[in-house]
Amino acid sequence: MDRRPDKKHDFRHTLFHSLQTTTLLIANAGLLGVLGWFMAGPAGIKIAMIAVVLVFVFTPHVPAHIIMGHLRARPLTPEQAPRLYAMLNLLSQKAGLARMPALYYLPSPRLNAFAVDQGGDIAVAVTKGLVTALTPREMAGILAHEITHIKNNDFQVMALSSVFGRLTGYLSLAGQFLLVISLPLFLTGYARVSLLPLVLMVFAPMLSMLLYLALSRTREFEADLGSARLLDDPGALASALARVEQFNTMSAGYRLLPLPARPGEPPLLRSHPPTQERIRRLQHLARQSAPHGTHGTGRRITVY
Repeated sequence: MDRRPDKKHDFRHTLFHSLQTTTLLIANAGLLGVLGWFMAGPAGIKIAMIAVVLVFVFTPHVPAHIIMGHLRARPLTPEQAPRLYAMLNLLSQKAGLARMPALYYLPSPRLNAFAVDQGGDIAVAVTKGLVTALTPREMAGILAHEITHIKNNDFQVMALSSVFGRLTGYLSLAGQFLLVISLPLFLTGYARVSLLPLVLMVFAPMLSMLLYLALSRTREFEADLGSARLLDDPGALASALARVEQFNTMSAGYRLLPLPARPGEPPLLRSHPPTQERIRRLQHLARQSAPHGTHGTGRRITVY
């Protein structure tokens, strides 16, 4: 079978998501830079960008085991979960990771899985509800999704976006404080201020948050694609997401997310894309990969 269409399809998706990621990071940097310019001119832009680099580089990394311990997750050994351990090990090797992430288990009924990457200190956690509810094939799709987050350095990308957001918030507060203490000058006509800086000072933190959430959704779509690539089986993650969505409908609205989405919450305020949209894209990818009615391209690896 000629697989060139599949590679072109994957390349287009990767290029699109990479452009989205770059655009959103530049927009966040631009927003911070504009605030700096309003407050101190060109020097304000330089100071803001230097602050981003310093905060990003020198922010201490909390070890993964401390984060997992705080979440009450316990490490799993190969003897305790041989199948899960073998899945994670094989997927890590196929993704080209230097080492396999540590595997953790949360005794929670929620259907949840997440990864942690603290400067190369990596770990993946799954819940009791997820292990109980999913088939081995579906679990492989979930683990491949988390492995892709680590492979794509998504945690560093989101950390950089978070730094932009924090500094934007600080500059916004500082700017509003300066405006308040300068209010007598404005009222007496000794100083003037245009409407645009005022509006930006107030709404910049909200805009930065929306850019952060949009970036998170973009990285989720890319991790979905990475899961399909690692397994050569887009249907594995699609089936897992469908099962999680069914569980959501039947239970208290738990989601396959670190933070549950509230009912009626606008899509722009969600860190993850709608589950149905993720399933639709994966199913479309499966059809692209199997144009003649097969279930893959013949490159699938068996991890379940």
